[in-house]
Formats: sequence, C-alpha cells, structure tokens
Amino acid sequence: MKAYLKSAEGFFILNKSTTIGRHKDSDLVLESADIDNHHALIEYNEAEGSFVLQDFNSLHGTFVNECHIQNVAVKLLPGDILRFGSEGLTYELVIENSPSASFPWVRGPAPWPKPQPPQAAQQPNQSPFPPRMPFHPGIRPTPVQKSWSQGFPRPTRAPPASHKRPVSASGKMFSFVVDGAYPSPIIRQVWTNAEELSEQSGAGGLPGAGPSVEVYVDQDLGPQDKDELILLLGKEITRLSDFELESKYKDAVIFSLQTELASLSQKLLDATASRSERAASQKFPGSGEDVDDPQREIQNLKSQVSALQKGYSQVLCQTLSERNVEITSLKTEGENLRRDNAITAGMVSSLQKNMLAKEEQVQQLQQEVNQLQSENKEKEHQLEALSSRCSVLKEELKKEDAQREQQEAQEKELKLCKSQIQDMEKEMKKLREELKKSSAEQVTISKTLREKSKVEEKLQEDSRRKLLQLQEMGNRENLIKVNLERAVGQLEHFRSQVIKATYGRAKPFQDRPVTDQQLLEKITQVTEDSISFQQRKWSLQEMQLSSRKQEELTENIEKLKTALDSCQACMQMPCCSKDLKKEVDRLQCLQVSPPVSGLQKVALDTLRLLQSWLEDTERLLRDVGIQLSGSDKGLSLYLKYLLEHYKKITIRTEELQVKISSSQETQKSLLQEKLREHLEEKEKLNEERLQQEEKLTARVKWLMEEKEVLEERITQEKNRAKEALEEEQRKVQELENRLTHQKKALEESFLQEKSRVKEALEEEQTRVQELENRLTHQKEALESSMAHERKAKEALEAEKRRVQDLENRLTQQKEILESSIAYEKQKAKEAIEKERRRAQDLENRLTKQKEEIDLKVQKEDALNNKLNDALAEVEETQKTKAAESLRAESLGMKLSETLTELETAKTKMVMMEGRIQLQQQTIKALQEEQESQKRGFEEEIMEYKEHIKQHSQTIVSLEKRLRKVTEHHKKIEEEIATLKDNDSAQEKEAQQDRPAGPPLETGAKDAVSDHLIEDLLMAQKEILSQQEVIMSLRKNLSDAHGRMSDLRGELNEKQKLELERNVALVQQQKNELSALKEKMAQMTGLVERKDRELQVLKEAFRASREEHRLQPHKDKQQKPRSAAQMRDISVQIEPVRTNAFLSSQEEQSFSDLGVKCKGSRHEEVIQRQKKALSELRVRIKELEKACSSSKFPPSPSASDSGVRCGS
Repeated sequence: MKAYLKSAEGFFILNKSTTIGRHKDSDLVLESADIDNHHALIEYNEAEGSFVLQDFNSLHGTFVNECHIQNVAVKLLPGDILRFGSEGLTYELVIENSPSASFPWVRGPAPWPKPQPPQAAQQPNQSPFPPRMPFHPGIRPTPVQKSWSQGFPRPTRAPPASHKRPVSASGKMFSFVVDGAYPSPIIRQVWTNAEELSEQSGAGGLPGAGPSVEVYVDQDLGPQDKDELILLLGKEITRLSDFELESKYKDAVIFSLQTELASLSQKLLDATASRSERAASQKFPGSGEDVDDPQREIQNLKSQVSALQKGYSQVLCQTLSERNVEITSLKTEGENLRRDNAITAGMVSSLQKNMLAKEEQVQQLQQEVNQLQSENKEKEHQLEALSSRCSVLKEELKKEDAQREQQEAQEKELKLCKSQIQDMEKEMKKLREELKKSSAEQVTISKTLREKSKVEEKLQEDSRRKLLQLQEMGNRENLIKVNLERAVGQLEHFRSQVIKATYGRAKPFQDRPVTDQQLLEKITQVTEDSISFQQRKWSLQEMQLSSRKQEELTENIEKLKTALDSCQACMQMPCCSKDLKKEVDRLQCLQVSPPVSGLQKVALDTLRLLQSWLEDTERLLRDVGIQLSGSDKGLSLYLKYLLEHYKKITIRTEELQVKISSSQETQKSLLQEKLREHLEEKEKLNEERLQQEEKLTARVKWLMEEKEVLEERITQEKNRAKEALEEEQRKVQELENRLTHQKKALEESFLQEKSRVKEALEEEQTRVQELENRLTHQKEALESSMAHERKAKEALEAEKRRVQDLENRLTQQKEILESSIAYEKQKAKEAIEKERRRAQDLENRLTKQKEEIDLKVQKEDALNNKLNDALAEVEETQKTKAAESLRAESLGMKLSETLTELETAKTKMVMMEGRIQLQQQTIKALQEEQESQKRGFEEEIMEYKEHIKQHSQTIVSLEKRLRKVTEHHKKIEEEIATLKDNDSAQEKEAQQDRPAGPPLETGAKDAVSDHLIEDLLMAQKEILSQQEVIMSLRKNLSDAHGRMSDLRGELNEKQKLELERNVALVQQQKNELSALKEKMAQMTGLVERKDRELQVLKEAFRASREEHRLQPHKDKQQKPRSAAQMRDISVQIEPVRTNAFLSSQEEQSFSDLGVKCKGSRHEEVIQRQKKALSELRVRIKELEKACSSSKFPPSPSASDSGVRCGS
C-alpha cells in the first residue's frame, strides 16, 4: 500500500514510519522557523490499514484540515490536508489501493476540507437499525466551528497524573448489543440516566445521533470485540480524568489572574491618583467597569467549569452558547482595550512632549552649568593670578610701607571675589537640585508607562490563552474516552499475566476463578522464598571471602615482620643514611594487602624520618668542613663533631677580641702623647693672646661714655619697637581669629601651601645666594682697589690665618679622633656582647634539641615496642581465628583498634617530622648567622686596621706641618723686625724732608675717628634691629606652637606626621636662632674691640699732637716720631688679624642671616643689610679720598685700619 504527500513542490513517498522536522536525520526536512527539530511522525498501522499522524508537542503544532493539533496522535484518511507549523506548505495525503468496503468502524468519517455545521455532517452507512448509534473509533463528536479526526494519546508519553474517576461518570453504565445476522458487530453505547441521554441527544454534535433508547449487548460477543470495547472505555476514562485535572488547573490560573489584576489595578490607581486625579476622572470614567469585566469573565468561566463537572451532556450543550457569549464579550473587551490604548497613546505622546521639553530645559541648564563652570575656572585663574600678584604685592609691602593700602584693597577685592564664588556655588547647588528633581520625575513617568504597557500585554495574553484553552478542551474530552477504554483492557491483561507468572501455565483452580487475595498470598510466598535463597547465597560468599582474607593476612604479616626485623638490626648498629635508604627501599618493594599496608606505611614514615635526620646532620658536617670516614656512623658521633667545631669557633672569637683590645690600647697611648704636645703649644698661643688683650683693655674706657649716649638712643628705639610689637600683636590676634575660621580650608590647602612655601624658600635662598655673590663681588672689587697697598700685609695675614686654621684643624681632628675611637670602642663592645649572647643562645638551643631528640628516640622505641606487641597480638589472633570463627570477629575489632592507634601514631609522627624539620631549619639559619658574623668580624677588623693606618699617617703629616709652620712663623717674625727697622729709617727721612706735616696728619686722623664713631653707631643700630627681628621671630614661634597644638587634635594621621616634620623644622630654626644669638654676642664683642681700637687711636693722636707742639730740637722731634711710628705699626699689625677675622665673621653672619631668617620680616632684614652695605660703600669712598689727600706714611695705615673696621 503506497501513500504520498502531495504539495506545490512535488510528491513525497511515505514509509512505514516517516519523521518530519528541521533536523538533518529526519526523513522530511523542512527548514522554516515554525518547525521544531523533531516536529511530527507519520506511522502506518497495519492492524487498521491506515496512517496515524503524531505531533511531538511542538511549539506551533500541526494542522489537519485546518484543525490545530499539539501533543496528539490522529488517524489520517485519504484526502486529508496537512500543514506543519503556522506557516509553510500544505500537503495532501494520497493513498493508492484504498479499501472499498463500507464498514463504518473501518472507514470512519469522510475528510473535512472546510469547517461544517453539525447538521451538514455526513452520517455513516446506515444499518438495518436506524435508531441505534454505532460507536466506533472513526466517529467522534464535532464542535460548532471546527472538526477533528479521531485522536489517540501519544504512545511514548505516560498520562500526566494519577487519574481519579470523574464525577460525571458516577451514574453511568455501559452495555453492548451485537446482532448475529450481520457479520460485523454493531456497537452501541447505552446510558442509564435518562436525563443525561436527553441532554446529550439535544446538544451533542455526533452525526446521526437520534433519540437514545436503552439497549443491552448480547452475551455472545467474541473476546476480541470485548477487548476492543474495554480499550475504548479505558481511553475515555483517561481522557475524562485529564479534562478534570485541566479544569482544576484552570480554576487555579483564574484565581491567580484575579489577584494579579486586582494588584495591578491598585498600582495603576495609586500611580495616577497622586499626579492627575482630575485628568483621570475625565479621561477614564469607566476604569472600575474595566476591572469588573475580567472578574465577571472569570466568574463565568468558573460557572462553566462547575457545569462541565455536573454532566458531560450539559457541558456540550452549554459550551456553544457560552462560547458565543465569550466571543462577544471578548470583542467588547478588545474594543475597550483599543480605546484605552488610544487614550494611553495620547497620554504617552503628551508625556513624551513634556519629557522633550524638560530635556531641552535640562540641556539649557547643563549649558548654563558648563558656562558657570568655565566662568569659575576663569575666576580661579584670575584668583591664581591675583594670588601671584598678592605675593608680589606682599614683597613690595615689606620693602615699602606705602604700598600696604593697595594690598588691603586687593584683599577686599579677593573677599568680594570669594563671596561671588560662594554665590555661584549656591546657584550651582540649586540647579543641581532642580536637575535631580526633573530626572526623578522622568524616571517615575517612564515607570508608569512601562507598567501600563505591561498590563495591556498581560490582558491580551490572557484573552489569547483563554481562547486556546477553550479550543483544547474539546480535544482533551475526546482523548479521555479513548484513554478509559485502554486502561480497562490493560488492567485485565496485566491481571492475566500476573496469574500466569505466579501459577504457571497450569490452571490452579479449574472450577473457580482466582481471587485477588489468593494472588497476593502466592506473590508473598514467592518473594519470601527468593529473599531466603539470596540470604543463604550471600552468607556462603562471605564465608569464602573471610577465609581467603585471613590466609592473605598471615602471609603479608610474616613478610612485614621479616622486613622490620632487618630494619631493627640495621638501626641497632651504627649506620649511615645510605644503609637506612637501602632498608627503606626493601620495605617499599614489599607488596602487602590493605590492613597490613597501613603498618607498612607507618614503618616507612618512621624510617624516612630517621633517614632525613641522618642526611641533614651529614650535610651540616660537610658544610662546616668536617670530613667523615667510612667507619664514622651514627647521630651521636655527628653531634660530638658539631660540639667540637663550635668550641673551636668560640676560642677564635676570644683571641680576636684580645687582639682588638691590644690595638685599642696602643692607639690610646699614641693619641695621649700627641694631645699633650698640642696642649703645650695651645698654652703658648693663649699667653700671647692674653698679652694682646691687656693692651686693648685700655681702649675700652673712652668708649663707655659714648655707650651711655647710645643707650639713650636705644631706649628711644626700644619704645618705638614696643609700639611696633603692639601693632604686630594686634595683627597676630586678627590672624588667630582668621585661623579659627579657616581651619577647614587649611586642611584642604595644606599640601598646596607646603609646595608654595618650598618654592618661596627656594626663591629666597636663591636671592640670598645672589646677595652673597654680590657681596663677594663687591669685596673682591674693594680688595682689587686696595691690592697695591696690602700686598706686604696680606702675606702676614695669610700666614697668621694659616696658623689659626692649622690649630683649628688640629683641634677638630683631635675631637674627631676621640669621638671615632669612643664610637669604635662602643661598637666593638656591643659586637662582643652580641656574639656572647648568640653563643649562649646556640648552646641552649643545642641542649634543647638534644633533649628533644632523646625524647623522640624514646618515643620511637615505645612505638616500635607497640608495633611488636601488635604483631604478636596479630599472630595470636591468626592462631585463634583458625580454631574458632567467633574469636576471629573479636580479633578483627582489636585489629581495628590497633589500626586507629597506628593512625594516631602516624599523625603524631607527622607532627614530629614537621617539628624536626623546623628545628633543622633553625639550625641552618643559626649556622648561616654564625658564618655572616664571622665575615662581619673579619671585615670590621680589616676596617679597624685601615683606620689605624690612616690615623697614623695623618698624625705624621700634621707633625710635619707643625714643624713647617713654626719655621715659617720664625721667618715672618724676622721679616717683621726688618720691616720695623726700615719703617723707622724711612719715617726719619720723611720728617726731615717735610716739616709741615703734622696739622694735615691730625686732620686726617680726626676724620678717620669720626668715621669710626659713625660706623660704631651704625653697627649698634644693626644689632638692635637684629635683636628686634629675633624677638619677633620668638613671638611668632610661640604663636605657631600654640596654633599647632590646637590643630593637632583636628588633623588626620598623615597631617600629624607632617606636623611632626614641621615641629622638627621649628626645632632646627630654634637652633639657628641660638646660633644667631651667639653671633650677636660675637658682634657685640667686635663692637667692644672697635671701641678699644678707637681709644688706642685717640691716644696715638694725643701723643702725636704733644710731639708736634714740643719740638725744640731735631733730635727730640725724631725720638717721639719714632715712638709714634712704632705705635702706629703696632696698631697696623694688631687690627689686621682682628679685622680679617671680623670681616670673615661678618660675611658669615650676613650669609647666615640671609639663609636662616625665613620667618616673618626676613625681607626687612635683607633691606636693612642692603642699606648698611650702601653706607659702608660711601664710607669706603670717603676714606679713599681722605687717604689720597694725606701724603704722610702714617695716614694710610690709619685709613686702612678704618677701612678694615668698616668692612
């Protein structure tokens, strides 16, 4: 029998089973999107001689004569039109050699190319009994608008749930009638209830169904017909049970949909009521009715389900009318939803317009914000420029007091700018808040729109589901009938098979049928017999296995015992790691069963531990340098070697310490001798200085009177300074008030200010360096101008300076040597103490390790004894096991206990291994530390030796220099004596040639004295100004300390660290202030020296005047002149050293003041120094003019001394 599927593309020949789908392995491959990989199957049923189409629960299903089928098997007839999926080609079934007999139960109904009403449906071939309805598998009730072929359940899938007997079948009975006149039995279904029959005949869609009459089936039916009827009844029962379950499921779905609708409606009402109550009342007048309509539909559906449960016939009658009502209600709902959709679309469009308008506003606001930000940036740049200007203005204000008013105006402008910035920030905050509000409104609107769209989609889906569910209801009703018929047949067939299985082919009771109780008793007997048989079988197998295991255990234990005995013999003798390794390898090669393998592992672990100990000790000895012979074996020998090596190291360290102490003593003796020599030379120089100071004390008296005048002026200046201090205190109070307001700003700008301060300090340092460079250039110019006059004197001054430098260097070197020697002594002592401590620690650790090793050996012995005991017990248990089986069980328990003990011993041994490894690591670390200490000691000894060599070389070179200096000093003294003699001779000659010189000389000397007095006054003024600066710096420091203590509590850890650094800087500044004070004291000493020199000069002037007045004879004139010249020479020689020293000290003081006055008013100090320098230049020029005007030889000496004092 051939069959084809005819389509527009051609013909497809059908096999006995043809698969349809997208998969490549399927017979008919369809590559459309609606078709699944395994979509459907068409099989040929040989019993019925027809094709059956089965859908594999595809997504879009299959269509037979435009009827949707899903997860259903359908019988196909020639001419049926098939379509797989919602879209695609249509196939027509064409069958060759179709049967020509007109049996209604074989042929079934004609195909339905189009949906027909129930009146137009064709009836089957009429039988001689027209009122009786034939019940066969080809005919099934047709619905109002659609028609199906016969449906079979899918054979591959079981029924979905446990099926109960439906409520509608409670009052039904089935009986069948067969006419013997006809060859084929005509089957008729009969109902006991008259009401149900009347309802079914009135509302059923069965073709040819007439008024029902009770008819009974003859009892002469064949067994095959009865089986078929039972199968059909079982199919119908299953179909009805599925229908009942689906109705309950639909009730639950309807209830959940009701709850969802109620919750969604409440959300919509809450969302819309808060914003637009009036608009909602105008635009949506019937919102409550829209919510009530689906509830009414749900109630209608519930009533439908209850009506379906009451009776099968009532459901068929009512479903048609209710479906029409539902369709009309759904149409009205669809129209309402469309209206709501249109309204919501209008709302959405209006909301979108509002959103666009708000977005435009937001964009405008963002543009304004960007503009404001750009303006803020520009203002920040302006502020930065203003800050730079302010810094420049501050510098100008410090330079010139007149510019302070401009700075205040700029500060006011800054305040105004800051207030404007604050206003702008407030506006920015307001704009941001508005932006946030608008964005929140946008989000809420979008959420409401989404919720509305979701609600509409859900409603549409619900309506579609309801339509699909109603369509599937009819399919499932037909399936229930078929499933009922099948279930009854399957049950009887299963019962007959069970009877055959239990009793065999022979019938147990020929007269009586077998009851259910007899069957159950027989089944229980069979199961009990099988269980007892299996238990006997298992007991025999266990006995055999236990006997085999016992034999294997005895063999394995004997092997292990022999191996352990050999290991013990090796351990008792002194052995190396190699010997132990061989024994371990032998033990490892043994093949042992699992209970004895645990003992083998434990023994292997212990032996490996001992092997690792021996290997580590041997490595240690090799690293130390001890070579072992073949006879030297065992841990005890190795430890003895290590102790001996350690004792040797300690003896070497003691010898090195003795050598170091001897070298230090020799150094001390050498240094003490050189210090004595140097002290003797120092005493001589001090005596010479004292003599010179006694000469200068006479000059101090005259300057004391001038000091009183200066003190009066100082008091006046002090009053002025007090007033200035009060003003500064007021400013400080104002600053403190500002600081309290600006603490928060300081925390943020702390880092920025730090960087700025660093830059300012660097700039100030560069300025100070420039000033110093200028001073050096000016001094060089002055020295070049006076080079011709000072050539002879500079040589003397240089030599004297060299002598002083040598003395200073010698003192410094001696101090350095003393400090270095003390430091080295302390270092050596500390190193020796550290070595002693480490040696003691090593000894303690070694003793501890020895004790631990002894304990471990004892523990190992105990474990070995336990193992031997366990082995003995195992042997005893083997003997007893061979005798009695009961004792074998008890010994098995003991073995399990011993195994647990062995496992615990294993864990303990693992722990011990870890500890031993740690100890070995510590020993290695200690050895490395010893080696590093040795190297460090050797390096330190070499360094000490090099230092000693260098010190000896420096001492020898200094002694040579001292000899050279003393010789050079003697030569200079001889040259000075010769120069004095020459000067005296030249003065005599000049006095003879120039008799009219004294008045000019006296005038020049008066001018020089006046200049010197003015210099003194200026120096005192500078000292006072410096004192004022120091006082102000002190006050600023105290204020800063107070502020820092207040700020410390409010700062973070990072800021505290920075504060600590600043405190360290402040301490450095304190030290610098102390140095400045010392320099001030030195300046006062210089002023006193200048006073003394002035007194000496005045005395010289008086003496020269008296000599000019009293000149009766030439001889008398020559003598005082010579004396005055000698005094002048002494004056010239003495101030040279002091003035050179003073000039160097003044240069240092100027540079130190320029670098260190980094606090407040440092620029004023720099300005004052500049003024002082300009005044000094003017005075130098005046002195040069005075020197050029004077022609006598003493005048240049006086002018030169004045210049030196000024410099």
